[in-house]
Amino acid sequence: MSEKIFNLTRIRWKLENMILDDIPNFEIVSKTTSFLMKVLSIILFFNRSFMTSYISVIYPRMYVPKLPWKENDHYSAILVLAHEWVHLSDRKRFGLLFDIGYLFPQCLAFLSLLAPFLSVWWLLCLLFLLPIPSPTRAWLEFRGYSMTMACKWWLTGNEINYYWIERQFVGQWYYFMWPFKGIVRKMFEKQMEKIKNDDLSPEQRKVKEIIFS
Repeated sequence: MSEKIFNLTRIRWKLENMILDDIPNFEIVSKTTSFLMKVLSIILFFNRSFMTSYISVIYPRMYVPKLPWKENDHYSAILVLAHEWVHLSDRKRFGLLFDIGYLFPQCLAFLSLLAPFLSVWWLLCLLFLLPIPSPTRAWLEFRGYSMTMACKWWLTGNEINYYWIERQFVGQWYYFMWPFKGIVRKMFEKQMEKIKNDDLSPEQRKVKEIIFS
């Protein structure tokens, strides 16, 4: 299977339109013009590629390093759009629980603001700012990267680079959200088998239909 046999421009157009239909007010925004992204780049100092390489979503927008975005790389754009649509779809379904889950347990550091009113012991909540593993963030990203894996398989017939995907989970890019390499590898190897056997999530099924229609 080769990506050349697909009309990637058409697939990208259909995928973007599906997202527009599914996510009200969806739009792609440049990080260079976003004050919010510039502030986040300071907070997320541990991810030096945040502004230049990483795509971010804050419902209902998708923030990219700059516009125009991947005009001549439809293959990569399809993988990214499908991945980020999973996050936007989860945010639409779970609401604020998505935000809390993604930021957990670091978001509990805000409880330290109770210290002046209740007890100085609440300042211990600042310890949650440490790179404590986040099973909820890992689960949400597992769903996103599973979509990336599936799209790569459908478009090229190649499996994802497991070493690269392990690094995303155990490294600083997502604040060391799940630093257990062996578990990450097994999770995605099992997911790859499910994709090959057409045992798909509803989101994967929808994107597969767009690719092969």
